[in-house]
Amino acid sequence: MGSLNIAEWSPDQVMDWLSGLGPTVAGYVPALRQRGLDGAKLLTLRCDDLEYLGIHVIGHQELLLEAVEHLRNFQYEVSRECVQQLALRVSGAATSLARALRHAADARLETHSLADVARTVHAVKPLVCWLDRWAGTGAALGERKAALLKLALEAATCAQRDRFAEQPARAVAAAAAAAAQLADYIIQDVSDPMILQPASLDTVTLRQGARALGFEVLPSFCGHHQLAHIRFGSPAHASGAVHDGDEIVQVGAQCVIGWSGEAVEQLCARTAAAAPAGELPLRLRRRGAARLARTPPLHAPRRARRRLPPAADLLAHRSPR
Repeated sequence: MGSLNIAEWSPDQVMDWLSGLGPTVAGYVPALRQRGLDGAKLLTLRCDDLEYLGIHVIGHQELLLEAVEHLRNFQYEVSRECVQQLALRVSGAATSLARALRHAADARLETHSLADVARTVHAVKPLVCWLDRWAGTGAALGERKAALLKLALEAATCAQRDRFAEQPARAVAAAAAAAAQLADYIIQDVSDPMILQPASLDTVTLRQGARALGFEVLPSFCGHHQLAHIRFGSPAHASGAVHDGDEIVQVGAQCVIGWSGEAVEQLCARTAAAAPAGELPLRLRRRGAARLARTPPLHAPRRARRRLPPAADLLAHRSPR
């Protein structure tokens, strides 16, 4: 497997990653190669840098900067992100929003208030993803997860300027305050040490051969690609080490963060077809991996049957009445 330390990528590794972002970005690869763009420079790219590098179309700039942002988040957050940290972000964003709107008039929300609502909703999303994946979620915490989703949706809906709401500021403030209370509950009252456990990176090798992948790749909002719909009997299922919700961050030696789901599936098929033994090495990011059990094998070994003595021996050893 190749290195996932993006800051140490060579210009060739950067170009390979850029080529997977689609034909729009791939058209700029020759010019960027001449500029000597390496991993350290890639992580510090800004809009002004893209103008200097010859990327002037705003849509192309946004596409590349969004993918770089996903890389940056992975580089600096993969070893620190946990349930408690994400809950703390939700609490801070929601509390700030509730206080800002507490004394606001019931008129239309200002632009900066809409930005605060979007920031709060954006903070709720990864927390809910963790709670979905976290095996320690009990009934009480599951109810709070559903309540967080409901409050985030309510705040986003009431904040829309084209939607009728009698008291939009008060409605958004109430939803934000309730979301902050739910996040504070996770921070202060949940005693499970798994809330401090960051995600893990595991390497899995599938005996793929010429068979179909046996799973689907669903892109997530954070630029990762979640495995879903693992088919029974497929190499992924037979390995026992792949679960629904695992995130693919690397296929073989190629990092795929920020790519499209279709591009990741095509790379998986090409990698397995090119390998001598049809092996497909994947590096997976797992949330709450310490609680996940391995998938049971397809054919579990039968218990050894107890051998009974012959009937004559049973009659000989039977005690007289």
